[in-house]
Amino acid sequence: MAMEQDRKVEKLKEILKDRNCTIEKHSSVMEITFSQEEDAHWFENIFDDYQRESAVSCLMSMRGANARYKFVFNVKDMDQFINLLEKSKDS
Repeated sequence: MAMEQDRKVEKLKEILKDRNCTIEKHSSVMEITFSQEEDAHWFENIFDDYQRESAVSCLMSMRGANARYKFVFNVKDMDQFINLLEKSKDS
């Protein structure tokens, strides 16, 4: 199970490699930190769609003193989240 989760996180990193972000998977939440404001806005805009598709829930965004844009959220369906990100990555 852990290996498959690691593989899915690697897939997420591959999809988001052009977005200049870091991805961390914690036991119950996913954390994505963007260094560019435009990438953070892109993610925030499409997150609503992901919630409607039941892939994710409970977005909490933070702006740290280091000017990074951090999003912490629950992933309900990792496969669906990956599929949606793949469709949206160039928008």
